[in-house]
Amino acid sequence: MRVKTGLTKLPLGGRKVFGRRSMTIAKHRRVSCRPLLIHGSLLCTLAMMTVNGAQAEPPSVPGKEIFFTPIEPLAKTIERSQSDPRPKTADGAFPILDWLLYAGLGGGAACDYNLNSTPTNQQQACGPRFQPSIVAERNTGIQRTLLYGVGDIRYYPTVSRVDVVDTTAGIVHVWEIQRDLIFRVQAQGTRGQEYSGFSANLLPTSVFLTSPVNYTQGYGSTSIQKNLGSFFTAVGGSVTGTVYEDARDNLGNTVDEQFRNGTVATLNGRFGYHISPIIYTFIEPSVNRQRYEASRLNSEGYRVVAGVGSDRISLFNGEFYAGYANQRFDDPAIGSVSIPVVGGRLSWYPTRFLTFTLTADRTFSTSDFNTNGLAPGTVTNTGPGLLPGSATTATTAKLRADWDFTQRFSFNASISDVHLDYLDSVRKDDLLSLVAGVTFKIKPDLGIQVNYIHQNLFTNIAGADYARDFISVGAQSKF
Repeated sequence: MRVKTGLTKLPLGGRKVFGRRSMTIAKHRRVSCRPLLIHGSLLCTLAMMTVNGAQAEPPSVPGKEIFFTPIEPLAKTIERSQSDPRPKTADGAFPILDWLLYAGLGGGAACDYNLNSTPTNQQQACGPRFQPSIVAERNTGIQRTLLYGVGDIRYYPTVSRVDVVDTTAGIVHVWEIQRDLIFRVQAQGTRGQEYSGFSANLLPTSVFLTSPVNYTQGYGSTSIQKNLGSFFTAVGGSVTGTVYEDARDNLGNTVDEQFRNGTVATLNGRFGYHISPIIYTFIEPSVNRQRYEASRLNSEGYRVVAGVGSDRISLFNGEFYAGYANQRFDDPAIGSVSIPVVGGRLSWYPTRFLTFTLTADRTFSTSDFNTNGLAPGTVTNTGPGLLPGSATTATTAKLRADWDFTQRFSFNASISDVHLDYLDSVRKDDLLSLVAGVTFKIKPDLGIQVNYIHQNLFTNIAGADYARDFISVGAQSKF
């Protein structure tokens, strides 16, 4: 079972994107270190330490976004439009012509106790880990360009394997045509890994997977947005193309993973109104078209959510939305499916240095597990004999805590669950993930970090449950 989460990254309550705020000098600044679970695989992203010093805060690496910013209160919109977006200082950056260059390099060791996310024959290995990063910014105020690249490369000598995990490079350009009329475009490429549900079908035999599922993904998006007094509106779209590499089993057979090679295109809208300077309401409609090499996975659909949000009220802020999604699949066994959608984000700030954030969402997704093929465990000369893929609904929930409790230490932890309902079978999965990280700050440009991730798959398919643990220790420097 493989979870595709690309469709769940919505602009609602998303993280800060390039151009949202100008760079400032800060006595204490924080660049979050957040181990992530992407496409169901265990990943720990580039560890960016908390540092002290009178330096400019570098722009953060953006996620896959469509709009220029997440929805924000009117007070923040006014503050942003009245401020100068250009950097105030070049401290902490390397100037090249009219660009500012920020770079970092991390190194250490990592151990993975279930390399291929399999229920049986769990492979374990340890080895060195490298995490380079580079961000280049050109900001003239009206025109802003961000080039970025981050990598996570792991070498396991005992199994002679190099894993390239969540390694991403891209470009974002923002054109502020007017202070309240903004155009944004992004292009990004990612190399990463997923785990495969074929393992469950191989359980009755002595056959098991000996390699992970690697993929290469390209993403492009563009949007334009306009503020009209208390009203705001935007329209945008995105295209995501993914190509998978075949896996292998212990008998030397090739396990076909390319049936999900395909493209997902979306058209997104946003319409909203500021009820007060700190409270807003909105509606976000979207349509999508999905095409894959396995035509039975093809579908078209739409989603409409409406909600309300606010800036800080007492110790809380956030937004909540509800709506409706419909997807029509080419597979006649599934047909047209409708689901209610409820989600949002709530942040709680009990102290100055402690933050709790709860997020939730619900979408349609796809998996490579299918119970309607040949008998479980059947292996042909091209791998397991199964029909390709299944359509699912994915309900996600995550609670995260960040605690920057001293000038020398910071701590982060999270617990998340992805619940999958398979539309063409009775199978139900829950992917539970626990993440924790501690950073020790030696000096402003050097820190040591320890990260731990535990992941459990719970399912009603007998014997398909598995557990995976990943731990890493390393140093991160900036120059």
